[in-house]
Amino acid sequence: MRKEVMSCNKDVEVRKERNNTEITKYDPFHHNSSRKARLMMTMIALLRRCYRHHVLPCLNLPALLMMKVEKPVSRHQPEEWHRDNKSLRQATQDICTSSHDLRHQALHLRHQTSNKTSWDQTNSTTRLQDRIYEVQRVTDDLQRSLQQVNDEIASLEKAKHTTEMELEAHIHPLNIALECLTLRERRREVDLVKDKAEEELQKEVRVLERSRANLEKVVLEAVSHLRVLHESKQQLQDDIRDKLAALQVDRNQKALTEYSPQISFKPDPTRVPPGTILPVDWLDHSLKNMAMTEAAIKDSQTLRDKMCVTIQTARREDQTQQTATDYAVRCRLHEETRTKEELQWQKDKLLDEIREQEKEIANLEEQLRASSLPLKKCQTRLEGRTERVCHDLVRDAPQESLVAEVQHLTQTRTLLREKLAQALDSLHGLQRHLRTVDIDLGRKSLSVSLEKKVQDSRKALKEKPAPETLTQANLTLTGSLRAHPTHIL
Repeated sequence: MRKEVMSCNKDVEVRKERNNTEITKYDPFHHNSSRKARLMMTMIALLRRCYRHHVLPCLNLPALLMMKVEKPVSRHQPEEWHRDNKSLRQATQDICTSSHDLRHQALHLRHQTSNKTSWDQTNSTTRLQDRIYEVQRVTDDLQRSLQQVNDEIASLEKAKHTTEMELEAHIHPLNIALECLTLRERRREVDLVKDKAEEELQKEVRVLERSRANLEKVVLEAVSHLRVLHESKQQLQDDIRDKLAALQVDRNQKALTEYSPQISFKPDPTRVPPGTILPVDWLDHSLKNMAMTEAAIKDSQTLRDKMCVTIQTARREDQTQQTATDYAVRCRLHEETRTKEELQWQKDKLLDEIREQEKEIANLEEQLRASSLPLKKCQTRLEGRTERVCHDLVRDAPQESLVAEVQHLTQTRTLLREKLAQALDSLHGLQRHLRTVDIDLGRKSLSVSLEKKVQDSRKALKEKPAPETLTQANLTLTGSLRAHPTHIL
């Protein structure tokens, strides 16, 4: 039966093709190209054929009808259907995974960008703060140098004024010495001799003129060095002004926030302005100014010390020469009336001076011996600190202090030796002068009247106001005097 049905189906197919051809040929709807009408005619012909061969009950009419009604398209296998679903599922999973990864990458980028921006802002603010601190520190150093140079200018001007006053004070003694020489020129005959008094007066004139020349020289040096100090002061002021302006700029930039109204986009913010220098050059410029100022201050201090020494030397030489001149005049005046007593008095005076000088020499020698122990200790400390190793071998503040102490002690010992040599020379001079007095006192005579006039004219030198002590003068000239009742440093 199934074979008959299959044969019938084949026959139906053949007839269907034939009928389709016939229907197409005689189809009244052919000209309308109605596909539905052609299908209906084909089904009718097929039903007629099946009815004739009695195979109509065996046919699956719904399937046949569906087969004839559906569009003739290709069919796929279930494996292809499952493969297509699996492909869609895999594609969905892949695109979701890619989207998920992209979201996480975007989130990571946002967090990284936010953190990097925050840290960059913090780093920039910190660097600005460090820069402000560094500029402020250098500015403070410059201001200290400026204060030091101002103090040094005031001290040098005061020392110059003191030297000028000392220079003016030498005019009166010089006039008196010249007046005494003029008076002694009135001696006649055998009294008109070139005696000790005349020599001392001439020497006093030379000493006074030499002292004036030395004082004028240091005054000119002070005037020249004041210009150097003022130039250093001007450079420091310019540097401080620039750094204060830079501090104000950096403080303003540090104070900016994301909500500040002054912030905006700039055309080329990363450009390097013309004249920009490196931090090393910036620091070297300030250090150079401070070094030049420090050198100028040291030179000024040396000059003030020189002025102090010049003034004290002039005073000491003048006083010594005035004393010698007065002594010579006095010897001539009292030669006739008090020859023996004057001779003994001069001898006692010289002996006293020699003893005092010997005591002073002994004190100097004792002081020189006493200064050796501190020097040994200081040198031992310096030598012991050389045992430090590696990076601990630092030239630190104790090292500088010990070096300064050694230099000071060495200089002190040198000065003590020089002073001891001078004292020995003075002692030898006193001893020689004592011998000269013993020999020459009996041969010198002066005109009593003229010598009294000379002596009276020289009294004006002793009537001048008492000068300040040597210690006070040194402290004033060197700028070390403080407002203390006892003038103790």
